[in-house]
Amino acid sequence: MPPDGASEMDEKPRDDDDVARLFRESDDVGPDSSLWLRPLRQLFEQGKPVGQVIALTVSLPEPLGSVFGMLTSTENQRLIFWPVLPPEATVICDGEAVHVLDHITLELPSEKTHATAYDAQGRSVHQSRSTRLRRPPDSSLALWFNLLVRVDVLRRQAVAVQRRVPMPTSDRERREQEFRRYAERFAFAHVELPPHESACDYIYFGVCLAPDAASAGQLSPSVLPADARMDSLIEGWPEGNVFPISGSSLTFDRWTVCIATACPPGRLSSDLVVGFPRTSISG
Repeated sequence: MPPDGASEMDEKPRDDDDVARLFRESDDVGPDSSLWLRPLRQLFEQGKPVGQVIALTVSLPEPLGSVFGMLTSTENQRLIFWPVLPPEATVICDGEAVHVLDHITLELPSEKTHATAYDAQGRSVHQSRSTRLRRPPDSSLALWFNLLVRVDVLRRQAVAVQRRVPMPTSDRERREQEFRRYAERFAFAHVELPPHESACDYIYFGVCLAPDAASAGQLSPSVLPADARMDSLIEGWPEGNVFPISGSSLTFDRWTVCIATACPPGRLSSDLVVGFPRTSISG
């Protein structure tokens, strides 16, 4: 990847011919913040294998802009989540401004979570303190983190990305095999939204772990907090707000992940907000 990043496309390609033209004109297509690039960082830079990655989607009028995150598990019992990012965004993470949050890691069985960003030199920068899963008293689910994303951020995702990646000659064949293996195992998982107005400004996700698939449907309002503390994050947040919640689950490796979704009223004050247990938005 180029150290100074790549510029975003001026317009989305209209058909396959437009995509082919973009790829012919430049080796670097799409922003570095793209979800289609970030999970491949260690393979591109160091040749390290990447496990199976699942793209998480929601239904929007523009289906190519519906991916809100990608999820994988590792051999050392970790779950990693890459959230969708707007190009050149400053993300609010645990009350501190973090430039271009890259991913969120859950370490099991310790249940510790930390967030990772990268500095201008490409070095990883971890959140100053870790957090743990939170188990609400009225649910069997364990809350990992909450994610609030403007619908406009989902719609502005680049639909075509490309990078020319240098590889050492001695390791080229193995790295190409690893990339093919990654592509063959790549999968999609759809997450349902509750009934909502078409003009909703943002989507509210609660990412949880469930003991098993049977318990994944045991949602409670505490999974997506709705008290007055949301005033600092959402313009027009009504007092005593109540909204419908939907839940979707997927069994991933040894884990069952449940994702609660809602489309509450109001306008999100930032493009994207990540909240962890014991912070202002997750109690």
